[in-house]
Amino acid sequence: MDVNDIELFSTTDIESKTKAVSILVRNRISYLERWEKIPLLKRREYGGAKELCVVYVNGNQYEKAKRILDEFNEEYFGRSKKRGRRRTRDEETAEAVDQSGTVTQTQDYDKADDGIDNI
Repeated sequence: MDVNDIELFSTTDIESKTKAVSILVRNRISYLERWEKIPLLKRREYGGAKELCVVYVNGNQYEKAKRILDEFNEEYFGRSKKRGRRRTRDEETAEAVDQSGTVTQTQDYDKADDGIDNI
């Protein structure tokens, strides 16, 4: 691995990794693939997978590779929602109070994550 290599994505799904790598090859983007063993106690976080595939690209090609994979994701998985910054606990239950001191608006946001970006 070179100093200029940047992590493009990591996955435990071999099928999605194969699709993404074939797209990189078709677009003549060189990549490096490393397999990392997942410790026994962390496997629950990765759906029981034993290994994690991490794909790196050269820093000079990173923007091009990211754009190509994003276009692929939009084509096959639909347009993903843009994520805003995560709200703090205080903001999630914030109540706007008007001049007279009465509650005018109450917002309670769902804490569920909107999913992992597809590859």
